[in-house]
Amino acid sequence: MPTILSVSLPAELKARLDAEAKRLRRSRSFVVGEAIQEYLTRQGRGAFAVARERTLREGLALSPAERLRLSEELWQDFARGHRPRKPWTMAFDTFEQYETWRRTAGGGRTG
Repeated sequence: MPTILSVSLPAELKARLDAEAKRLRRSRSFVVGEAIQEYLTRQGRGAFAVARERTLREGLALSPAERLRLSEELWQDFARGHRPRKPWTMAFDTFEQYETWRRTAGGGRTG
């Protein structure tokens, strides 16, 4: 059920709102509702972008070894409950060795 909301608008903005409602052949309430929905959607996207950038900055601040450890933990969480088709183990002495392996055909192994 719709809720009644009172807002105060400058005369020029009300005139623009009326013109847009007339152009669309819709009510002022419809146009205002659509505008609020679009605004809130953009705000949500903005908050997501800020969180994504913060996560990226925090990740880049980690050492390569810390990033590798975190990615392994995330993979374990993701894979929990799923049995690999063919078990295998890979070990590296350095992050550079891991990166070299990952860039080669061996890194594309799907198990």
